[in-house]
Amino acid sequence: MSKHWRTAALLLVVGVALAALWGAEQMRSRQAIERELAARYQQAFFDAVGHVENVEVLLSKGIAASTPGQLAEIFSDLRQQAFAAQANLTLLPLVQGTLIETSKFLTQVGDFGFTLAKKAAKGTPPSDDEMSLIRRMREEAARISAALHEIQREAAKGSMPWGELQSRTRRRLRQEEQPDAGFTRLEDHFQKIPVIQYDGPFSDHVLQRKPRGLTGDDVSEEEAERIALEFVAPERRDGYRAEAVRRVEGRIPAYGIVVRPEETGVEVVMDVSVKGGHVVWMLTKRDVKEAILSFDEAIERARAFLRERGFEGMEATYLTEAENVAVIPFVPVKGGVRIYPDLVKVSVALDNGEIVGFEAMGYLMAHHERKIPAPEITPDEARERVAMGLEVTGEVRLAVIPTETLDEVLTWEVPASLGGDRFLVYINAQTGDEEQILRIVRTSEGETTL
Repeated sequence: MSKHWRTAALLLVVGVALAALWGAEQMRSRQAIERELAARYQQAFFDAVGHVENVEVLLSKGIAASTPGQLAEIFSDLRQQAFAAQANLTLLPLVQGTLIETSKFLTQVGDFGFTLAKKAAKGTPPSDDEMSLIRRMREEAARISAALHEIQREAAKGSMPWGELQSRTRRRLRQEEQPDAGFTRLEDHFQKIPVIQYDGPFSDHVLQRKPRGLTGDDVSEEEAERIALEFVAPERRDGYRAEAVRRVEGRIPAYGIVVRPEETGVEVVMDVSVKGGHVVWMLTKRDVKEAILSFDEAIERARAFLRERGFEGMEATYLTEAENVAVIPFVPVKGGVRIYPDLVKVSVALDNGEIVGFEAMGYLMAHHERKIPAPEITPDEARERVAMGLEVTGEVRLAVIPTETLDEVLTWEVPASLGGDRFLVYINAQTGDEEQILRIVRTSEGETTL
C-alpha cells in the first residue's frame, strides 16, 4: 500500500471514530433531554391527579358546610384546585384537543366555585338547584379521579412511559392516529354527560353562543395552510411548509395546522378557523433561553406583531412572565374606551423577542361592531361611588366589560388602593352601580387580577 493510500485510510479511520464519538454524545444529550421531559410530564400528571382529588373533596365539603365563612373558603379553594388540575392536564404530551371536554368541565367547576364563593361572601347559601349541581359535579370529579388513577396504574406497569407517549403523539400529529385509550375513555364520558347550565361565563349555554368575530367565507385546507405560513414569523417561512393534520370541532371549527421545517427543527402549531380563515391560537414549540429583553421591549414586539396582522389600536393590560416567556393580554381601544371582551394574548420569548404564542378565542367569540353609548355619570361621580376607605390612585377611564352571563356593560374603571392592596373598581357608567371589583395581585410571574 502506497504512503498516499495509508494516509487516506488513516484519515478515514479517524473520521469514522470522530463521527462515532459525536453520534454517541448526541445520543447521550438526547437521552438526557428525554429523561428530563419525561420527569416533567410525570410531575404534571401526578399534580393533576392530586388537584382532581382535591376538587372532589372540596365539592363534598361544599355539600356538608353551612356557614357563609366556611362556604366562601371552600368554594374559593375549589376554583383554584379545578383550574390547577386543568392547567396540569394541558401540559401532558397529548394531541391538541384530546381532553377538550374534560378540560371544559374543570373550567366550569372552577367558575361555578367562584360564583358560589361570591354568593357566600354576601351571606347567601347555594340554592337547591345549585346543591344538586354540586352533587353532580362531585360525581363527575370522582369519575375523573378514578380514570386518572387507572391511567396511573397502567403507567406504573410500564405500559405507558411518558417518553413513548410523546413519540406516539408526534406520530398522531402526522398520521391522525387515535389518542391513548385511557384518555379517550375519559374524554368520551364527558362528551356524553348532559349540558351543565348555571349563571357563569363558562356555562354551556353561554359557550354555545355563536362566535361574533368570525367573518368571511369558509376556507379550504390549502387556504388554511397558506394563512398559517403567512401568520408565523418571517424567519419561519423560508424552508418551512404548513400542513393541515386534523379537523377541530367545537365552538370554532378549525383546521389544525403544523408549520415545520423541511429538515429537522422547531415546529409551530396552530388552529385556523374554517369560517374566514382566522388564526384561533398559535404555539411555537421551542425552549426559551435566558431572558435578555425587558418587559417594555416585549410589549413593543407584541404590539408590532398584532399591528402587522391587522389588530390596530391594541393596548397592553397586565403582563405575566413564566419560564422566560412574557404573556401579554391586549384589548382594543375605541374612542378612548377599553373593550375587554375582545381580548387577545401574545406570548413573547424574552431571549430573542420571537412571538411564540398567540390566542384570540375571546376576540373571535366577542368581537363585533359596537355602538357605545355616552356615559350618564361623570368620572368624578364614579370616584364618589367607590367604597369608603378606598383611595383613588389613577386615571378614571371608560371600559366595556363582560358580565357573568357575557352580556356587556359600559363602566368607569377606577384604580384604587386600600392599605397595601390595589384594586380596579368598575362603576356602571349609566346607573352608577358597582358592577365588579378586581384585586391586582403581584406574583413571582408578574401582576394579575382576581
